[in-house]
Parts: sequence; C-alpha cells; structure tokens
Amino acid sequence: MSEMNGDSSMSDAKKFTALVVDNNIIVQKVEQMFLSKKGFKTKIVKNGQEAVNIFKEGISFDVVIMEMKLPIMDGIQATKELRAMGVKCLIFGMTTSESKSNIQPFIEAGLDECFSKPLDFVMIDNALKRLGK
Repeated sequence: MSEMNGDSSMSDAKKFTALVVDNNIIVQKVEQMFLSKKGFKTKIVKNGQEAVNIFKEGISFDVVIMEMKLPIMDGIQATKELRAMGVKCLIFGMTTSESKSNIQPFIEAGLDECFSKPLDFVMIDNALKRLGK
C-alpha cells in the first residue's frame, strides 16, 4: 500500500515529510527519488481516499503532492476534504492537463500551487523555501 523512504545522511537536519498521492507506479518512484534527494521522508498512496484516511488517522505531513486524476477519489475531492478537515500543510497539485478550465477547480479546491508533471527540483526547492518560513 505505501512506502516510507528518506535520506539518512541528513539525520542532523529537520526531516520534512511528504505524502505522494498518485496511482502511477513510475511517477511514484520518480517523485520519491526527487523528494528523498532533498531530504524528505515520503509516504506513497494510490488514491485520494487513502490520503484522506491517513489524515483521519491523525498522521500529518509537511507537504502533500496530489495528482488531479485518481481512482476512487480524485485529487480535487481529496483536496477539498483535507481542507474541510482543517489540514493546513502545503498541498501541491500535479497534473498532465494544460487546460486552465480543467485545472481551475483543482486550484479552487484548496491547493497552494499546481504544477505540470513531472515533479522537478524547482518544485521541491519551492516547497522547502515555503516550509522554512
């Protein structure tokens, strides 16, 4: 169901945590690799319902990276539910869509930012800067 990974060489620095919500195993591995290189401890889930359930269990993260199109519960609905539950962490949306009309409801659901796939170091650096504030 999920994995936890991190870079142990950064043990003296603050470990940031990230929840990756994506049903594509290749994307999961790429995002996990990028995040681990930046010192994030990551957890991966395959759909929005799993993400909501994790927060309902009382587990929290510094950043959620949420795919827009997911099975069971999509990223738009999951983001709305997380925000309605009072989740305050950064939520970054990921999408392959370039249509503003498709992306706008995702942003309005409560994203901090929305990025085109694939995840890159610019996005992760942006997250780190925002977490440092």
